[in-house]
Amino acid sequence: MEKPFAELFGQINVKKRLNFYLKAFEKTSLCPFLLLVGAKGLGKTEFARQFGGNLKNMDGKNRPFLEMNCSTIKNLEGFFDQIHIPLIMDSEITVLFDEAHELPKDVTNAFLTIFNTERGHTRDFHWRDGQYPFDFKQQTFLFATTEPDKLFPPLKDRLTTVDFEDYLPSELAQILESQVEGIAFEDKALLEVAKTSRGNARDCVKVAKEIQIWCAANDTNIFRLKDFKQFTDDLGINPLGVSHIEKKLLSILRKDGQASLQELCAKTGLSRTAIQRDVELYLMKKSLIKIDGKRHITKEGSDYIDKFSPPKIKDVKKKIK
Repeated sequence: MEKPFAELFGQINVKKRLNFYLKAFEKTSLCPFLLLVGAKGLGKTEFARQFGGNLKNMDGKNRPFLEMNCSTIKNLEGFFDQIHIPLIMDSEITVLFDEAHELPKDVTNAFLTIFNTERGHTRDFHWRDGQYPFDFKQQTFLFATTEPDKLFPPLKDRLTTVDFEDYLPSELAQILESQVEGIAFEDKALLEVAKTSRGNARDCVKVAKEIQIWCAANDTNIFRLKDFKQFTDDLGINPLGVSHIEKKLLSILRKDGQASLQELCAKTGLSRTAIQRDVELYLMKKSLIKIDGKRHITKEGSDYIDKFSPPKIKDVKKKIK
């Protein structure tokens, strides 16, 4: 029998943790309230699905798996009337609450009471003149989030965190190769393409589809290192997978030396939240910028711009002369 998660690449530590909880579940029919934490594209949802798929009912059959995006839960009334009563109560089921940081406040507060099961595995929640039973030998609750800092701290304390890490280039290379049909890769080419995936399996799958199309358009079934430059030029892919807006921010800092967040908003047209959440995080992860109140480009960031930006017109004229 194939081991759980065998077909999923990477996330070695996650696999160890989840396999441990699966073995414990076989003996106790209990699982801690798990919180899967990591950036988008690191496999949280797929691991949760496969974890749930390996939890068995008391009759030995696979449990149903219910996946809920917490942004669709509007309030406690909606949780009980639309989710708990018709789908969860008195059922053997595994439930994934995705984007857990979007849980409404009244549902979060209810979970604080419901998850207080230190003296057993059951809990009755009293609300609206009714009593709603929870049995955590029958029901397993999983949570996933990209923004754990937005979770209500007392709720987070009741959950067991499982951290997902960026994929290594070698792991992304495996994912890439598995997603492309009928194309052979030179090892170095495969690794270079993997580096543009930002440590992210979801981005890696997108790049794999683009390679499939590019190879078809160029009538080739072999992707060599020399093809990589042409491929990235044709599709506008920057080294390290840096986006065009990230590169624009680097260019601003290369020219100005430093800038405040407000100045970057004015020059890029992005909101403060968009810059902090969608642009700066990856640049800091790659040590291309640093922040100490103001934003500064690092030596690595300057080298990146100098190496991978097109030459200025006046520089081209000098070379022609």
